[in-house]
Amino acid sequence: MALLPYVVDGTADNFSRVVLENSRRGPVLVNFWSPQAGPCLVLMPRVVRVLGDYGGRVFGVMINVDEHPRLARDLGIRALPMLHMFRDGGVVGRLQGVEPEPALRDFLGRYAPAPDGADQAYVRGDIGRAAALAAQTALQHPEDPFSALRVAKLLVLDGRPAEALALLEAVPRAVRPEEMVNLHAHLSLIVQALQAEPDAVVSALAGAPDADTLFAAAGLALREDDYVAAAQYLDRLLATDPGFRDGLGGRVVAAIAALPQTPAIVRAQLHGTLRRVQMP
Repeated sequence: MALLPYVVDGTADNFSRVVLENSRRGPVLVNFWSPQAGPCLVLMPRVVRVLGDYGGRVFGVMINVDEHPRLARDLGIRALPMLHMFRDGGVVGRLQGVEPEPALRDFLGRYAPAPDGADQAYVRGDIGRAAALAAQTALQHPEDPFSALRVAKLLVLDGRPAEALALLEAVPRAVRPEEMVNLHAHLSLIVQALQAEPDAVVSALAGAPDADTLFAAAGLALREDDYVAAAQYLDRLLATDPGFRDGLGGRVVAAIAALPQTPAIVRAQLHGTLRRVQMP
């Protein structure tokens, strides 16, 4: 049921990834439903419309309880339709029954800012306009790192990673939320890869590559979705220079390990790299 890019089907197998992990980055609304229950079919399009207005700032997950009864039972679902809001790995709000759209908007509004012009531009597909409007909002709230994070994400979607990185660099490290730390690390690797000359990197790897070369090689590998090679280059990098760029190397390793698409075997290798670097 691919309703929107930010609304996915939830299953027992992907629940940890699409619900719990995503809830550590932002609010996740889970709709427990059944195609056999009329009220669920009434509520579903209302939920999708409201999520659409939020333009991805609230992630949506639809769980068919008929297909996943044990998961529903484990989560204490006793009546349908049922909405759960997840944040930071746990349930922070519940709403049961067929609610009208205004009630749904009020419910989402407790956990995410109300949609604004940037969200509307995003829904229309005008990412550049959305980034510009979000930047105006961020200027009005310079003390809020999440406003800057929102702009950075839109800049990335608009194909402007270097600008996104420069924006995040301006946010003091002490106030960066975890999601911003991970995005900053990931963008550092991407921008390094974009600025690198692939032939020069390959040539340098044939000799005794320095830390910058290994970092660029990891970025180039990640651009090709070669997570195994990226992890190997980062492991060599931190073996050569554990404190690379004031800890950036370690933050990049942690950021890649946190990506949902990182293969489990690579994630285990990255965690091993981090443990080795953190050893006294």
